[in-house]
Amino acid sequence: MNRKSLLPLAAIGALALAIVPAADGRGAAASASGLKIISVTVSPSARVVTVKLGWDKALIAKAGNSDRLAVALTSLPAKGLPVTIKRQAATSGPTLRIALTAAQARSLRAARGVIATATQGYDSPTDSDTYFELNGVAIKKVRGVVPAAGRACAATLAVGSNASGCDLRGADLRNADLNHVNLSRSDLSGARLDGARMQTAEMGGAKLVGASLAGVVWSATEQSALTLPDSGSNIVDAIAKAKTRIDVISYTFGGPDIVGQASKPGALMKAVSSGVDVNIVLNGGFKHCASMSSADQTTCAQQSEFDSTYAIQQSLAYAHAHPIPGVQTAGNFTIHFASQNYQITHQKSILIDMIDKGGVPSIGPDSVALVSTGNLGTYGWAARSKHPDYLVNPSAGCTSAATACADDWAARDFTITLTDPQLLGRIAQVFMSDYNCETWGASAVYKNLSGTTMADTWANGTLLGDGSSYPSIGTSAFYGNDAPNPLLQPAPQGNSRDRTLKLIASASKTLIVYNEEMADPDVINALAAAAKRKVDVQVVMASEICNKYSTVSCTLGQPVPSLTFDYLTSNGVKITLLNAHSGLYIHAKAIVADATDGFMGSENFGLSSMNYNRELGLMLTNRTDTTKVKSGIPSIESVDGIAQIFSAFTIDSSPAGGGIAYNQASVYAKPVAPSTWPTPYPALATDFPMQCGPIPARGIPATPN
Repeated sequence: MNRKSLLPLAAIGALALAIVPAADGRGAAASASGLKIISVTVSPSARVVTVKLGWDKALIAKAGNSDRLAVALTSLPAKGLPVTIKRQAATSGPTLRIALTAAQARSLRAARGVIATATQGYDSPTDSDTYFELNGVAIKKVRGVVPAAGRACAATLAVGSNASGCDLRGADLRNADLNHVNLSRSDLSGARLDGARMQTAEMGGAKLVGASLAGVVWSATEQSALTLPDSGSNIVDAIAKAKTRIDVISYTFGGPDIVGQASKPGALMKAVSSGVDVNIVLNGGFKHCASMSSADQTTCAQQSEFDSTYAIQQSLAYAHAHPIPGVQTAGNFTIHFASQNYQITHQKSILIDMIDKGGVPSIGPDSVALVSTGNLGTYGWAARSKHPDYLVNPSAGCTSAATACADDWAARDFTITLTDPQLLGRIAQVFMSDYNCETWGASAVYKNLSGTTMADTWANGTLLGDGSSYPSIGTSAFYGNDAPNPLLQPAPQGNSRDRTLKLIASASKTLIVYNEEMADPDVINALAAAAKRKVDVQVVMASEICNKYSTVSCTLGQPVPSLTFDYLTSNGVKITLLNAHSGLYIHAKAIVADATDGFMGSENFGLSSMNYNRELGLMLTNRTDTTKVKSGIPSIESVDGIAQIFSAFTIDSSPAGGGIAYNQASVYAKPVAPSTWPTPYPALATDFPMQCGPIPARGIPATPN
């Protein structure tokens, strides 16, 4: 915050009070307390906006330490995020003249609606902090269509004040002390809340689409979030804070930022060379191994699908052999293939200082889990087909003369930075059971996951009736769907399916959905049912876009036809698709009902993902009282998480964000099929996984193949 450019309000208060017209326009000094925007005038060219203000006399009289008054001009598009055209501090008098550039003037004229938001803040001179204890907000329409978000609030936000349902769009509340302020159901879209104190603010149902939330001081129960790819580097920052141990479980993994190589160490290499232990569990399924025999496993380890796994091993081995100066002993590392309890291991989590060096869960003040919808891996990293030195120089596989490796977090994904001790303890327990290749009968934690009373949401694998061993290879829902497997329990052993359906059913007004797959009939029918009961259901996914090389009949530039999408759109679901190959890839799995309760995790909408995989997600709410979630599902408080999902969705679902509306009725003249489970379920080729445990030894092929 640049305070040097702002004059203390006391210095200009006398002038302000002398010439501010009263609300009735008679020119007398304003007598009512509180901040007001009296009028807003736009010049014919739209290059000058003149704002006449009625200042809050009570704040001026207090003669604060570093007071401020700023006015923001914010555009409100029909779709998309609120955009601040210009924000300007008031440095003299009650009349503020805002000069716009030609581009800003065009934005103002083109906007569907524009508002002016004035924010007056008071910082007490009796304390040594930099927080503004009193904050007045006033809003006035400038032009166009301005949907009302709620009641206008001219009252000052202070301890004990009630701003419930207030229109606070675009407000400059940086470093505001909003503790004990009731902001429930308020609209803070596009507001600046950087560094604000909000530990005890009531935020239930608050709308924070497009709000700036960097450095917000949340309550101890608030779980913060990251939006990828925008904030991917924060994952590297979190890893850098590890003190003793980092544990990773992921479907795919490996890249220059998260792992690195000898010539340019990445986050995990730096951790090992600093003395931190690193343990990685990676999916070993769907790799076309011939059998589980030792000879076939060794042969299978040579195939190119595992190149990045062995490149990680090479990089961490180098880091282990080269501790940084001052570190006597580098950290140890292990890389394991995942448990065979699951069709695939698809969970995406990084556990930091949650397990001690002896492998015992140990949650302390520095413990944090990054629970994500996204893998951390760069396409082409460690690709033998592109470079013969793919193991020792893995980045060469995704580097050309013009383009270096993409970020390891290049897709649209979300991550919750989880600090809740109880949830951390459970996640650490499950990780160690998976890491130790425990069967269902041997694990102390697996059987409890379906009935969890916390926010952790699991797809939990193919449980055998007696739990004595792994499910038999090659049977239904385990490396092939050729026939029912009588040894498998008929019901899901996790809670993912049940919670997903309950969350969708709880929506009464709006439902937004991100997913990579749309293949599960239960979910598809639940979305259609929600739309039929007049819920505004919107879905964003990635899709192939029709081009001249497409092999199916389609319309150029439009999404490729889908019976599933036809079924959903014919029932009122709105679907936006982004180009899977040339645009931002939608990999996220997230749901938000009524802008209030939601889910974020690794689970896709499919039979295997929701029933038979290892998956982890979290139930979220922006309610302060988390016991009042409409679906009745235990959830964690994550105002930040709900806000970030909503903000990204607002961009991705708009044409400006590259989205294309799927419209079956106008684009594709074809019958709409009902959504049902296929009978029989289509067969898949038998496919053996890699054995759970340490990755087998692998010779380095002499040439790429």
